[in-house]
Amino acid sequence: MLFAIYYEMTPERRDEVLKRFQKFGDAAPKGMKVVGNWLSVTLLEGWSIVEANDIADLGKLFQSWTDLNVNHITPVFDEDSAHSFLSAKKK
Repeated sequence: MLFAIYYEMTPERRDEVLKRFQKFGDAAPKGMKVVGNWLSVTLLEGWSIVEANDIADLGKLFQSWTDLNVNHITPVFDEDSAHSFLSAKKK
């Protein structure tokens, strides 16, 4: 399952967030894959797409960031899955 993550950093914590990201990178627990990460030009907002089969793994990944960021995590699906979902719903 895919998850879209939007996170916000406060200016006073931005440098600590970036330092931690450089130290740990986007390493994901076994069974998860980080599809991509994007940061705003101001470095105060970011977006990630993560693939995870177990919601507990997703919780483990973000548990180490909740002291610095507000994280908004939303389950999402791709366009092909959306078409399949909508087609099945019409039947």
